Amino acid sequence: MKTLHLLHQISGSHTRIRRIILKLATYFAFIVVLNLFTACSHYFRVVAESPYSARSIQQYENEDKYLILHRNNEAWHMYDLHITNDSIHAKLDYQLGYQVNYLDPKDKGLNKFYKSDEPDVINAVHIYTTDTSFSSFDTLVSIPVSSIHEVNSYKYARAASRASFIVPAVIIPAAGTAIIITLIIREI
Repeated sequence: MKTLHLLHQISGSHTRIRRIILKLATYFAFIVVLNLFTACSHYFRVVAESPYSARSIQQYENEDKYLILHRNNEAWHMYDLHITNDSIHAKLDYQLGYQVNYLDPKDKGLNKFYKSDEPDVINAVHIYTTDTSFSSFDTLVSIPVSSIHEVNSYKYARAASRASFIVPAVIIPAAGTAIIITLIIREI
């Protein structure tokens, strides 16, 4: 009789151990998936370039910056600049590639971007004009400097990007461990 009672206790404890292991595996998988979705983000800030002039815009091109000309809801890659006293003459290309993902960032705060896009996102300078003398499909333009009302660049937000790696890597596993310990204590 004692043997049957002992076997029943062992069998019951195996079931309890299996249940604990299954819960541990489930919570571990949850923690891993949560960490994948929250970690490793890269951020940039919009910086208003001021003062700006035709010469400073020419300097951006000389520094191999990727110039993007904006007008209302349209945008073009602007290159091969030639400066005169009051105008910027340039070639336009409507093909922006993945830069279209970064044309309308928040002016204040942080904006997220993909690490693979970093060199081009951070290297871009955005020039905003009100000039309507050229059509959407023109490839050669002459833009009066007076029509440019804003010039922005994107700066890498190093602290926020680092925190996106460190915080989830520490907090999520710590919280998961606390949950697992709580569950184990409940089961015992």
